[in-house]
Amino acid sequence: MLNFFSALSFLTIIPASRQSPWSDKSKVLHFPLVGLLIGALLYGLDHLLSSFAYREVRAALDVIFLAIITGGLHLDGLADSAYGLFSHKDKHKALEIMKDPRIGSMGAITAVLCLLLKFSGLAGIDGNQCWIWLLTAPALARSTQVIGLVFMDDARGGGGMGAPFFQKLNYGALIYCAIPLTLPFLLSLKTGLLILGLFAFSTFIVLFYFQSKLGGMTGDTLGAATEIVETALLVAGGLACMSSATH
Repeated sequence: MLNFFSALSFLTIIPASRQSPWSDKSKVLHFPLVGLLIGALLYGLDHLLSSFAYREVRAALDVIFLAIITGGLHLDGLADSAYGLFSHKDKHKALEIMKDPRIGSMGAITAVLCLLLKFSGLAGIDGNQCWIWLLTAPALARSTQVIGLVFMDDARGGGGMGAPFFQKLNYGALIYCAIPLTLPFLLSLKTGLLILGLFAFSTFIVLFYFQSKLGGMTGDTLGAATEIVETALLVAGGLACMSSATH
């Protein structure tokens, strides 16, 4: 439980009284479980809002909740990554730019577009069986972090803030990723395969892009991957729910 609380305090603003050392890599194991907790809170908030708020207000408050609960950690990583990667510089210059506390116009634009897409996806997630998207999207997005830490190299060669979390080829760290991947299958085989396929595709594309551009991952790109995969799943969930409602 120590490492779960440590992961919780790292990934969210929820005060967790127990802290493991910063260098303790085992907290990474619990990232998907923290994502499930975020998803459960998101579903609870959305369900509460649906009883009195119209869809657009509900979706806006859901987006605000996701930004606040993480303290903007992953959005900051997305903005920093966009600032460096869209500068059209080489790898080393891009990594240097990503250290800049400023986010530049491309970073700001990317963050705004991400929030707009999340809003559009959440606005479409409605119906008796659509809760599974709210529950699993945050968890699967944090699972992408774990996959990146296990399979990818540290692009900064151990010189970044995210260095203590990398555990190349430590497959045991992936064990809890199975939980959010299994949950949709309890609802239906079709939903399970759809979510699994979207998660696998979006994770592969994101990690492949960072590998091709930077030769690995950084703390910023781990945050960016989280935002991208979470947004992709929420948009897909909105489309899937709207499609099922018309049939």
